[in-house]
Amino acid sequence: MKGSRLLVESLKREGVKNIFGIPGLYNMPMYDSFFEDVNNGELRHILMRHEQAAVHAADGFARATGIPGVCTATSGPGVTNLITGLITAYQDSSPVVAITGGVNRSSMGKLSFQESDTLGASFPVSKYAVEIKDINEIPLWVKNSFYIASTGRPGPVVMDVPRDIQLEDIDNVNYPEEPRVHYRPFRTVVNKDKLRQAANALLNAERPVLLVGTGAMWANATNEIMRLAEFIGCPIVSTLPGKSVIPADYPLYVGAMGYYGRAEASMVALESDVMVAIGARFSDRTFTSYDEMKDTRKTFISINLDPTDFNKGIKPDIELQGNAKVLVSELLNAMALLGSKHQNHEWNKRVNELKEYYSQFSHPPDDGHLRPWRILKTLRDSLPRDAILTTGVGQHQMWAEVYWENLEPRSFFSSTGMGTMGFGLPAAMGAKVGRPDKVVLDYDGDGSFMMTGNNLATAVDENIPVIAVVNDNRTLGLVRQVQDMFQNKRIVGVDYGNSPNIVKYAESFGADAYDAKTYDDIAEAIKRAMHENVPSVIRVPVNKEELALPTLPPGGKLSEVIVSDPRKGNKGNGQL
Repeated sequence: MKGSRLLVESLKREGVKNIFGIPGLYNMPMYDSFFEDVNNGELRHILMRHEQAAVHAADGFARATGIPGVCTATSGPGVTNLITGLITAYQDSSPVVAITGGVNRSSMGKLSFQESDTLGASFPVSKYAVEIKDINEIPLWVKNSFYIASTGRPGPVVMDVPRDIQLEDIDNVNYPEEPRVHYRPFRTVVNKDKLRQAANALLNAERPVLLVGTGAMWANATNEIMRLAEFIGCPIVSTLPGKSVIPADYPLYVGAMGYYGRAEASMVALESDVMVAIGARFSDRTFTSYDEMKDTRKTFISINLDPTDFNKGIKPDIELQGNAKVLVSELLNAMALLGSKHQNHEWNKRVNELKEYYSQFSHPPDDGHLRPWRILKTLRDSLPRDAILTTGVGQHQMWAEVYWENLEPRSFFSSTGMGTMGFGLPAAMGAKVGRPDKVVLDYDGDGSFMMTGNNLATAVDENIPVIAVVNDNRTLGLVRQVQDMFQNKRIVGVDYGNSPNIVKYAESFGADAYDAKTYDDIAEAIKRAMHENVPSVIRVPVNKEELALPTLPPGGKLSEVIVSDPRKGNKGNGQL
């Protein structure tokens, strides 16, 4: 058996059925070895149009299924093209296994054709990176890679296999039953004293709030979190990626807070006296000013699998290390032993007051143009409850943060930590491959869509029936908004011309395309796209003067939130 065949067999033993990638000189032996597997249907290789998109697709697959996605690339430019996708998965704690082909060992360090320092390039942007030194290591490191990627805090792992090792022969193969690696996943620590402290703080709180993040999604802790909120009778807010944890129609869920989050969610967080962060780190996108949050003098309780997060941003008063599902259950048990929580009607009344106040700013009337809030409402009304929505990065992502109502856990995915333009389409493709039973929609902007839009070719060739709704405003809207609002209208380097025609662009790949000019057009296009069940693009014109609101001034505090268009003389107060 050749090393390349050993690699394929090892991947199959880990349950791999889909590989997103692009072949080249140094991973070609692996491709040759899975020829029969692809032809007999045991493996599916999905030829992406750029290695960055291959990682995004594997990332979307992982987020939708909960199991690692797999991608592959050759050495040199193949590896370097992976980097953006890898750091995107790393920042958002998504399990991806990237198999790269390396130059022959005898050629290393000699500036050989397409030689790259794969480990040097990938190690800072991945959870782990390893170069195979011997053919006997292949089965072990495949098992180790999946173990590392999926346990503890998930993340991407890179396994580099030199071409000459792939071409070597091996007679006796030992497939390990268990991983053997010095890596140890973060453990769950059930500390009864700390749990009692946290329970007491919540039972005595007058204005408690739960903040949920990505870790709660990976722990599948939705039900436990809702039980905790009901026991306390308190609101839930989320980070942007934490939107995928709590259904938007859950009565205690207020929304995503932060830089472009819902103003009422940010104000609830500010006014709370005890905050429990569950699987959420105190990032600068959620808490734009740590001093402002510390000035509230609230008690911070953090439930986090990664103990290093306890030292980032805000130091919690009570640290609970471990799996969110386990520790929220333990916290509920601790609270039940101490007694029931009195319902704080004044706090609930205040939360409802904030919701009502900010609702007057969130749905501006039509002004002759399609409004983002109504576009997203039309999509929501047209799609099944369990539809999965991915986004690119830009104004449309911020509109989705505020207006999109995901109604099932694990149904909203976006590049949040890195803010990678071009994430939406390939991530939607990966999610659809992983969950073919779901309707999967990429909600995108023209600037972000054009970063990876060439992967429509893959969607058509591979019959991956995703729907892309592209907000076409001919500009890099979020950058333009900052220039317009905070840089004295010195708008430069952001506006596109008339190229391309989004509809003709989509049709050139063989995708169905719709030019929606009204809300009814959008609804009808979604209906037809779901019926036809082929890759589809719906162009939606958006006014380039439209703002993503709420927002903050650069470096601003949550209390400085801007909730209405200041260019129109609106003086809507950021705080009630």
